[in-house]
Amino acid sequence: MLEIESNRYGFKTKTIWFSDAPFEVNGYDGVVFRACTDNVDLEGFFKREFTTSVIDLTQDLDVIWGKMSKSSCRSAIKRAEREGVEILVNQEYETFINLNRNFRTDKGLPPFDVDVDFMKNYGTLFVSMINGTIFGGQFYLNDDSHMRWLLGASKRLESTDNIKSLIGAANRLMIWEAIQYAKTAEIGTFDMGGYYTGKIPDPQKEGINHFKKSFGGEIVSHYTYEKDYSIIYALAKKATNYLKR
Repeated sequence: MLEIESNRYGFKTKTIWFSDAPFEVNGYDGVVFRACTDNVDLEGFFKREFTTSVIDLTQDLDVIWGKMSKSSCRSAIKRAEREGVEILVNQEYETFINLNRNFRTDKGLPPFDVDVDFMKNYGTLFVSMINGTIFGGQFYLNDDSHMRWLLGASKRLESTDNIKSLIGAANRLMIWEAIQYAKTAEIGTFDMGGYYTGKIPDPQKEGINHFKKSFGGEIVSHYTYEKDYSIIYALAKKATNYLKR
């Protein structure tokens, strides 16, 4: 379980990852529990269901490998290895921070920054290097039992078609390296960080689903629980959300 304290709108808050179920906390204006496995009703907590794809790391690696798509996954991983893509672990933090900012800007996504201390304290960073240049990175949250994809970014949007293809292969190799890293650390589950199950067709999200599904995980429901202990904090959140809209 990860417990991350933060200051939001000037209020003291906590985010808790990988607890089976929510529980009461003291001394905070608000708390959010993410990636809970238990579907419970607890007074005062707002609950949201979240669908994701999870790989069971108690399986042998050859079984995990065998469940991955040969055409869209295993072949790409082998290509990345064959063409000399290097995967670095817990290195090039600042490079990834800049890469992530540029990638989200190019994709038209809202900012989502994590600093070096956050990455060192709460997870594991993987970056792909091609001929001495960093072309992609993935940051995972992890504790002793869970590894979950939080952020991924690459230079795919600013590259030629041939390099785009190799970056795609490198992205798959990073995930495979992360799976092996987690397996070696005796982490039990590997979470791909979400799976779109909305009723409204969304080709981009469905394409991401196809990418994640190629790794052979099981589609499961997790739950987010949120509770505000301060009325003023609750009002500040509502006001901020209204202004964003």
